Amino acid sequence: MSFTGTLRRIAAFATLALGFTAARADHFSGANITYVCNGGNSYTITLDLFLDCAGAPLTPHALSFTNNCGVNFTLNNIPLVQTNEVSQLCGSQLLNSTCNGGTLPGVMHYQFQVTLNLAPCNSWNISWAICCRAATQNVQLTPGMYVNATLNNLGGLCDQSPQFGDMTIPYVCVGEPVSYNPQVTDADGNTLVYSFISARFGAPLPTNVTYQPGFTAAVPIPGITLDTNTGTINFTPTVTGRYVIALQVASYNAMGQLIGTVMRDFLFIVIPCSDPPADNVGPTSITSGVITSSTSVEMCDGVPSCVDLTFTDVDPLAVVTLSSQITAQLPGATFIVNGTNPAVATLCWTPVLALSPVVVLVDVNDNACPLQNLSNYQLTINVVAAPPIPPNAGTSTVVASCPGTPPINLFAQLGGTPQAGGVWVGPGGAHSGTFNPATDAYGVYTYTVGNGCQNASATVTVNQSAAGSAGINGNITVCGNGASFSLIAQLGGTPAAGGAWSGPSPVVGGNYNPPTMNPGVYTYTVTNPAPCANSTATVTVAENPSPNAGTDGALTVCSNGASQSLFAALGGAPQAGGAWAGPSPVVGGNYNPATMNPGAYAYTVTGVAPCANASATITVTENAATNAGTDGALTVCSNGAAQSLFAALGGAPQAGGAWAGPSPVAGGNYNPATMNPGAYAYTVTGVAPCANASATITVTENAATNAGTDGALTVCSDGAAQSLFAALGGAPQAGGAWAGPSPVAGGNYNPATMNPGAYAYTVTGVAPARTRARRSPSPRTQRPTPEPMARSPCAATEPRNHSSQRWAEHRRQAVHGRDHLLLPVATTTRPR
Repeated sequence: MSFTGTLRRIAAFATLALGFTAARADHFSGANITYVCNGGNSYTITLDLFLDCAGAPLTPHALSFTNNCGVNFTLNNIPLVQTNEVSQLCGSQLLNSTCNGGTLPGVMHYQFQVTLNLAPCNSWNISWAICCRAATQNVQLTPGMYVNATLNNLGGLCDQSPQFGDMTIPYVCVGEPVSYNPQVTDADGNTLVYSFISARFGAPLPTNVTYQPGFTAAVPIPGITLDTNTGTINFTPTVTGRYVIALQVASYNAMGQLIGTVMRDFLFIVIPCSDPPADNVGPTSITSGVITSSTSVEMCDGVPSCVDLTFTDVDPLAVVTLSSQITAQLPGATFIVNGTNPAVATLCWTPVLALSPVVVLVDVNDNACPLQNLSNYQLTINVVAAPPIPPNAGTSTVVASCPGTPPINLFAQLGGTPQAGGVWVGPGGAHSGTFNPATDAYGVYTYTVGNGCQNASATVTVNQSAAGSAGINGNITVCGNGASFSLIAQLGGTPAAGGAWSGPSPVVGGNYNPPTMNPGVYTYTVTNPAPCANSTATVTVAENPSPNAGTDGALTVCSNGASQSLFAALGGAPQAGGAWAGPSPVVGGNYNPATMNPGAYAYTVTGVAPCANASATITVTENAATNAGTDGALTVCSNGAAQSLFAALGGAPQAGGAWAGPSPVAGGNYNPATMNPGAYAYTVTGVAPCANASATITVTENAATNAGTDGALTVCSDGAAQSLFAALGGAPQAGGAWAGPSPVAGGNYNPATMNPGAYAYTVTGVAPARTRARRSPSPRTQRPTPEPMARSPCAATEPRNHSSQRWAEHRRQAVHGRDHLLLPVATTTRPR
């Protein structure tokens, strides 16, 4: 047993001991009464009591004697003749039991005896009772304890009662099979019959206890069984705790007369264990006999025979010890043990037909510590005589089997004409005769027919065929665009190579290729030789569709263009529903030049595992929009200077555009002298996809005004009124206005009413044309001179002073005084 396991067991037992100590006042764990006839009517009565050492100290005890022959009495203070500790502890831990002041569960055996004469009567009842018993799992409350023995000594009968050989209170493991035998013997060779009876208490009269629901006297532990011939108790406990068992043994003589009964009231204490008790393999070999089952053999009367019994423990460090009372029970028998794990007991005996059947009890101890695992093994020896007809086991054969094939009836495989009714022994001991490939070992199975005196054997050798395994079913989920993979690698176990695949699509090279094959169940078949069936296993392929984000694309937009679909710019056949990511957040899958930045925009479609996500990228290039400015207007004078058309545009037009209009445009200017007015379009060429930008300048040209050219008018002071307009040179426009030294009426100069001088003729221009003013030279008054003057409108009547001169400005200048550019106008005098 490992050290870790030991600690766990100690902790469990300490907890159990403390819990039970608090649960009861008296600590009687078991009791029984037996007797021995000393001859005549003298009997020695023995009371065996088993006390939990965690309880109160021992007190004096009494025995009550009653019969129906009129005798009743009680013996008090029965002498205590023996005290010994029977704790189920390993030797090194006995000093740590509660019997010795420790904490491990301890049990003390107290034996009381008295010898007395019992008058002949057929119904002696010898009893003992105590007030209380420990709290248990299967009995309600804590009633008292009562045990008795009965005796029939009428007619000179002198018999001893059955004697209990096991003097322990068994601790057993929860969840582990229990096989327990109290090892009862009867020196008189009487027939013993075992039965469960109700536990009882004795106040005021022997009364049956009340069992908890689900428990009864006949079934004190669920699933318990009792061999009524041997007293072996078997069960597998499922709940920890204390369980009361009341076992009665009845003794019958050879004539079938009931001689008496004894009983034992005792506990099974179920605890959690860190390791189970040792296992018995049963009889593994026999000489001069036949193994008939895992618990029985046949031997021939008078023929020495030996049988091997094997016991193992799952703990490789366990030391298994075996003991038996068989050597005392069977004269001449030997019981020799070899090994410790496994431990093999060899029992040899010369059978006696009269003693058949013989029950051999073997005590098995795994010597665990601190609490030992104890169990019993029961072997029944049936002694037989030679059969009247020589047995025939048939002839040996060899068969093949495969894992997974149906069970094989071994008898049917024997050759010849074997007799039925024999027994089988296989590699694991006694066998049913039906070979199950799933559970049985391959090897030699021996069939024996007859009995322990005379028998015949034949064998069936079961060989395992070289059947290949197809492995264990598997499954896989792949992506529709995933790489090709091996189907056999998806199988569990160890599939044999060389099998064939079948499924929804043809399988090439044992591989599944998602782009070219259909998902579903693909079956792998390994062909096996007879009698083995072919082995098959399946791989279930589930295929998730691969996501498709299309292929990379490009999108060129104009900075002032409309919103455009990024999705539509992807190549291939992209799936909808993906997500966009890029320099700017994407709304509705569109690129809006007005609000977003150009660059790489990734479109991602999320894949369902194991498919990876699919992505494609749209590279957005944004060309700047052209700007021709806004429409404008330009009004010029027909004689004005050239002006810039570009400067007349509104907004912020780009330079470098081209002009088109009624006249060719040179240098971007409009020259009234050489060009025609009208709509002049300015166009800036855009870079695709940006459109060209245009703006228009509407040129309006106003005609220049014409006041003619300067002239001169010489009149006679007494002359008639003359037209100033007619005195202008050139082609003056009519409608102008005159201004001069005197108001001008009707455009005429009247010497009679007006003063000579410079008269300006002004024609008002339409903007941006300038107002044109022309000065008519001042009318000159011809004065008489001593000599006549040529072309004078006036007659010379008197001389005039010509020393003074008048000045007229240049015709394109306004009158503003003297100027060195003014031309002198001669002033003449006129006759008076």
